[in-house]
Amino acid sequence: MAKKLSGLSPELLIHPGETVLELIEDRGMDQKELALRTGFSAKHISKVISGEYDITTRFAYSLETVFGVPASFWINLQANYDMEKSMSIH
Repeated sequence: MAKKLSGLSPELLIHPGETVLELIEDRGMDQKELALRTGFSAKHISKVISGEYDITTRFAYSLETVFGVPASFWINLQANYDMEKSMSIH
């Protein structure tokens, strides 16, 4: 029998989009400005922030350009979220 390694319930998981929102707010930006700077639509930004869309590699590199936070950070944040989410289901 597989052992559940994570004690987090699904409602305690934090989607990487919340980190994006924090950075936007910290920098005095809004979602529309981030959309313009990344080349992604405002709808896409909104969906990432709400947790409906994941952070893709392409989006991670765009975030790196805008925020100066390495794309690997965003990719790892998404991967860790996905892992925790899958472990909380079992």
